[in-house]
This record gives sequence, structure tokens and C-alpha cells, in this order.
Amino acid sequence: MKQAEWNDISWGSLNRQLACLKSLSMSQKIKTEEKDNEKGASKTVVLGLEPETLTVSYSAGFAVGLDPRGEFEMLKKCAGMQDIFLLGGQQLSKNNFSLDGIELSNTILANNGRMLSGDLTLNFTTDSKLSSKGGKAKSGKSSKKAKSGSLSLTPEDYARARALAKEKK
Repeated sequence: MKQAEWNDISWGSLNRQLACLKSLSMSQKIKTEEKDNEKGASKTVVLGLEPETLTVSYSAGFAVGLDPRGEFEMLKKCAGMQDIFLLGGQQLSKNNFSLDGIELSNTILANNGRMLSGDLTLNFTTDSKLSSKGGKAKSGKSSKKAKSGSLSLTPEDYARARALAKEKK
């Protein structure tokens, strides 16, 4: 069962692999500016919305059918890519999310140096632009045409990274 999906990467319980999200946080701030009027009073002016940020984390390990190092390497290939983020089958935002950061932490190593488990944290931002009129942010559209210009991860690359866990058991 899929819990979430972005750029053909799925989280949840899939076949013999368990890649369930541990946490998800999302935020968006308003861009403001302080201006003084003729009488010396200060006024706050809303300039628009800053890009949304999304942070998700999950655990990878051979015990749950995922190679942590393989997952990390596969996600590095996705850095900078944009797509919609689906949570529970529904679009999380009207904007596309771009993968801006990948972190592998809390790793457990075997005596031979093999990475047995670790926590992956992914940082995304939307492709929205600040609106000069203080209105809504521009919305992005997900399309295969937009993805073709950037480095793309083929389904074979993704399947190969996930299959490493099965081979090494």
C-alpha cells in the first residue's frame, strides 16, 4: 500500500519492502517588509508568499528490505528534480516540489563496514515564485515534458537500488 509518492518513488509497504514515512513537516512563510509613511508610523507590507518547504524522513535497513546506502545513492540522483508530492493518493500542494537536500543519519554499521540501517531525511521546496502584488504564489504543473529536460531517474535505476537489499540478504 502506497503511503506517499514523488517522482516515481513510493513510500509505504511495497512487496517485501517497508519504506514507511516516520515524519512529515510542511511550512510556508509570508514575505513582509516594514515601511515608514510620511507621519513616521511604521507599516507592514505583505510582499507575497515564500516557497513552501517539506521535510520527510524514513528508515532504511536490510531488516525491512532496503539497502540504506543504495537508497541514499538513488536519492542523490534525484537532487534538483521536480514533481508533485502525493500523500495518501492526494496532491499535497498545487506546486511541484524540488528535492533540495538528502541526509543519511543514525547509521548502524556491521563489523565489516557494511551499512545495516539508517534514517533518511529529504528536504523539498516548491517551485513557486514570490508574487510582486502580494497575491498567490504561481502554481507549477507536473508533466513528463517538464521532467525530460532535467536528469531523470529511470524506473530501472529505482528498481535496481531497491533490489540491492534483496540481493545482499
